[in-house]
Amino acid sequence: MHLVDIPDLPYPPSSKQVVHHLAMASVIKDDDAVKTPKYFPPLLSKKFNITDVKQDALKWDKEWEVAIASSTAADVLKEMSCFLDDSCFTPDVMEFFHQDLRRLQNNVAKILHNLFDKGHFDTIWLLLNVKEKKRHINEGLKGACEARTLWGQDCRALCPEVTVSNLLTQGGKGFVDFLARVLESSESSLQPAFLPNSWWEQASNLPNPWREQIPAADVPPQRQVSQSTKLLFKVATINRNKFIGHFVLSSLFSVISDITNRSEGMKGVLHLMENTKGYVARALAQAKMTFRDKPLVCCENCTKTPEEIGQGVRFMVCSVCKVKLNFEKHYCSQSCQKQDWSLHKRACGKKPVSKGLSGTKGDSLWAFGDPTTEMLHNFDKESRQLTSLRDIGVNPCKGKRTPATERQAEMLEADQNVDYFLFTASGEAVHFVIDDPGAKMIFRINRGWVMTQVTSDTGVEAMGEYILKVMNGYPGLSRSIILKQLCEEHGAGTTKKITWLEKKSREHGESTFTSVKKLKMPVALVTAT
Repeated sequence: MHLVDIPDLPYPPSSKQVVHHLAMASVIKDDDAVKTPKYFPPLLSKKFNITDVKQDALKWDKEWEVAIASSTAADVLKEMSCFLDDSCFTPDVMEFFHQDLRRLQNNVAKILHNLFDKGHFDTIWLLLNVKEKKRHINEGLKGACEARTLWGQDCRALCPEVTVSNLLTQGGKGFVDFLARVLESSESSLQPAFLPNSWWEQASNLPNPWREQIPAADVPPQRQVSQSTKLLFKVATINRNKFIGHFVLSSLFSVISDITNRSEGMKGVLHLMENTKGYVARALAQAKMTFRDKPLVCCENCTKTPEEIGQGVRFMVCSVCKVKLNFEKHYCSQSCQKQDWSLHKRACGKKPVSKGLSGTKGDSLWAFGDPTTEMLHNFDKESRQLTSLRDIGVNPCKGKRTPATERQAEMLEADQNVDYFLFTASGEAVHFVIDDPGAKMIFRINRGWVMTQVTSDTGVEAMGEYILKVMNGYPGLSRSIILKQLCEEHGAGTTKKITWLEKKSREHGESTFTSVKKLKMPVALVTAT
């Protein structure tokens, strides 16, 4: 660590001069497009031998992912404290940094509100293909690296959640969820608000790692080297959130530019949005969230995935099939490989034969992870066709259901003629039965999505909106009674989700299931529980 006070900011400058000069430079408006000051060399980028983001943003992102995975937050803060310690930051400088971040967050919140509330951004984003999504995320990363922050692209080391792989999960829902968290953080009453991250917060109260290593001759007479890094951590946290803010703005501007210019990658999405009812585009976008990003890896013998077995397992492939056929047949252990040999030996090295386990490469429907696909697999295995809509039942839950949801599932399985059970205030069961075949099929498929989830992130708002539309006012039922039941079954946030969809439906003049133009009213029967 080298701390000297020299005027005119030669390299290396003093820490206080850097901070003061950066603060003054930051007063310049964003429109002036000032590049990142060259005060701090890219220490972390050099240490990890990171590719320049302008040369290859995808490679840059992957290298940072590897670097962060091999480092602790303390390691990162130590490198960043090479030219700074807490004594560099006066109250005035800290106040300026806070206000500078708050201005950025206010801009981010305003734009996100407009895009989510009026621009249908989440639907447009989910409908884009993966290549276009990656391009927009890359533009966001480049913009964040060029923004004015203390450490330039090294700020990427502070943001482990900003990765292409994270943001593209669930068909791109990872990015929508990330934006929602940023919006919630930006609207916080705290001044400014920081997006939480448990990995980074581990470095919140560390001693100065350089204090005992600084030669006395290198410390200016008026300075005392701080023992703490609390203020430095706050400054780094501010820069972390500035990097995130600039990433959000840059990626959003990239998408907006494509919408405005009707770029080649955006034309298909805009055509769908403009030439169909809004609910159709939303339904397609919702369906894309259930798609898998890549095939599952399952053991050909025990059928378990790496996640089901646990950390540390390394799957093997049949080397003969790999060399001769370029075909991968996976096993979790030598024991499973031996057990499967009696079946595999007839095709080994001769034919690419797989059991076609659900979700794997051998499954033609591997991309689809929703309950409907499981239903189709089951019918195929039993060599029979779907003869009645009542066959669309309730699929197993991916976790433990709440008691209220478990009761609903058991009752639906016991009486497959009923589409949903509602309960009056006195506990009487109302059999909700839909007459219209089209609405019944959509409702049951949607119900399958909802009932397989521990917390219903997908589909509960559409199902709830339809139930309320038809059953609100039925003897013994009311809006508040139905919403209370749905919250008990599918989570406290259910009312908020349904209310949001009802608002969107009013704006577009269509409810989720009722563009099915002249939908018949369901038959509802009351029986005692």
